[in-house]
Amino acid sequence: MLKNIFKNIFSKKHTITNGKTENPVLLNCIGCGMCVKSCPTNAIQIFKQRNTICTYCSACIEVCPNNAIYLNRHTIDAKKCTQCGYCNLVCTIPIIQQEIPIPETPVIKKGCNKCGLCISKCPNKAIYVKNNKIKINANKCKNCLSCIEFCPLNEIISPNDYIKNCIIKVDVDSCIFCKECEYICPMK
Repeated sequence: MLKNIFKNIFSKKHTITNGKTENPVLLNCIGCGMCVKSCPTNAIQIFKQRNTICTYCSACIEVCPNNAIYLNRHTIDAKKCTQCGYCNLVCTIPIIQQEIPIPETPVIKKGCNKCGLCISKCPNKAIYVKNNKIKINANKCKNCLSCIEFCPLNEIISPNDYIKNCIIKVDVDSCIFCKECEYICPMK
């Protein structure tokens, strides 16, 4: 895995495509934060959970080419650090994915405008309205994810994408589609 990460970091593949407002696929995200630093509009946020989930595996110390990280509570010597990002690549932040319970059904986000298109397209009739909110019946839902496909606002996300959204948040309305985050992403 590390070999692929480093290969993707140093090989720039610049392909320009027309952008459109869509939620990014975050399944391969390792939470390194390199995209956050490269975003010119600050449309990407990564939640600061490293202090609470550090397992002190010392992988960051082993990959640091400048010996800038000390075993003493994993402090970083700012004078030695060149911000190469290697420590972030091996950081144990993906462990949190195993700790967050995966929802049984797709998750409807706050931006839902209650258009009802997902209700009519659900083959299992698992989606309904209650108290002016769209809900998904876990007993009827078969996780076919057709509701995600038909949501015009991309406000329904898969259970796996929900876990990623607990770690990283992308504001697609602020995105200018410069693709800098894609170019720098070590996981492509």
